[in-house]
Amino acid sequence: MVSLALPKGSYLERPVLGRFAAAGLEVRRPSERSYRARIDYDGDIEVAFHKAREIPLAVEKGIFDFGVTGADWIEETGAKVELVDTSGCVPPWRLVLAVPADHPAVDVAGLPPGVRVATGFPKIARQFFQSVPLPVRIVPSFGATEAKVPELADAVIEADGPDSAFDEHDLRVIATLRTCVPQLVASPAAWRETGKRAAIQKVARLLAAVDGGAAHVLLTVRTSSRNLPSVAGSMPERSWRAGTGLTEGLVVVQGLAARRGLAETIGGILAAGALDVIESHVGKDVTP
Repeated sequence: MVSLALPKGSYLERPVLGRFAAAGLEVRRPSERSYRARIDYDGDIEVAFHKAREIPLAVEKGIFDFGVTGADWIEETGAKVELVDTSGCVPPWRLVLAVPADHPAVDVAGLPPGVRVATGFPKIARQFFQSVPLPVRIVPSFGATEAKVPELADAVIEADGPDSAFDEHDLRVIATLRTCVPQLVASPAAWRETGKRAAIQKVARLLAAVDGGAAHVLLTVRTSSRNLPSVAGSMPERSWRAGTGLTEGLVVVQGLAARRGLAETIGGILAAGALDVIESHVGKDVTP
């Protein structure tokens, strides 16, 4: 049995749970407010929900065998963890510097020395301003960072994601510090243990298959036997011959094509002599 930490109460929670469910790894808990759950897979996986910022160090210490958190929190905490997988369950988000909409600054160079900056990422913030360089006063924030302006801070450094409230608080972004993605990470101790490492890799493969399915479509192509060689040469790399048609002289081939550039791929197949191409949804793309 392995233990897993998942993010609670952030914009990562629902997308991460959706990704696990799509991979056949449904997280079962008594209610949405529960902090304990399990996944019925490979001898059961014990699940606990914690703040995304708490997960990197908890995983590093081996309190949990693996977990899902943001790349920003891994960097901020400095946690020494094994990076297992980068998730596509949510679009990348930015860690940004924002000021009031009526502030004269258009970039960081426009900020005065000693400006007060509220942030939940003090380590990253200090590194950023040291690189500029600009002396600032870091105001630690543990929530509702956007609301710290103007009484407690003059500017903020915060994640600009699906739940950001910059517009509601009349803030304007003037710099991007990082672009971040969710990460599946493992504790060094669990990664060294053969059984736990294998279990974590199985989960990672199933999760990656969901992303692979979203990025690909299945193409079913009919062609004449005469045109099969040219059509086969225009098919995506991961293709195969599926069979023959009901009409003599027809052949059916299938292949997995990337969504990106799909129009050009289909156009090339038709130009090679295919009779028609049917596009189908791919739920998962599992490779050994």
